[in-house]
Amino acid sequence: MSHPEISNLIVAGDWNVTLQAIDKKGGIHWRPTLYRNNIIAIMDDIGLIDVFRKLYPNERSFTYESKSLKVRSRIDFFLVSKSVENWVVKTNTKVSNAPDHKAVVLDLKILTEKRGPGLWKFNNSVVGDNE
Repeated sequence: MSHPEISNLIVAGDWNVTLQAIDKKGGIHWRPTLYRNNIIAIMDDIGLIDVFRKLYPNERSFTYESKSLKVRSRIDFFLVSKSVENWVVKTNTKVSNAPDHKAVVLDLKILTEKRGPGLWKFNNSVVGDNE
């Protein structure tokens, strides 16, 4: 990230990795991987936190389940900049269309005096733009 002017950042997705042992149950015994360590390094470098783990340090919650492998893990999560942390009301999971994943939800209360027009629409023409 070479944009120091970006201070409010929320990154979400299916990361296919657990950041801590508490985020995995079953399967092969948890251990830190190179991929996980790289994500942690990036988080430290640009000031991101795993907001679920910050809000619920001891709670076990799983977003992925494989019945055949007998494993459950929290591999879908939000990373937020520390400036956004105070806006987070809660984060949780909900049933999704994916048979093996749950949807992750982030509830925010933005504490700012500035307000925009209150409407945002995704410009889908950028999807085809390679730049």
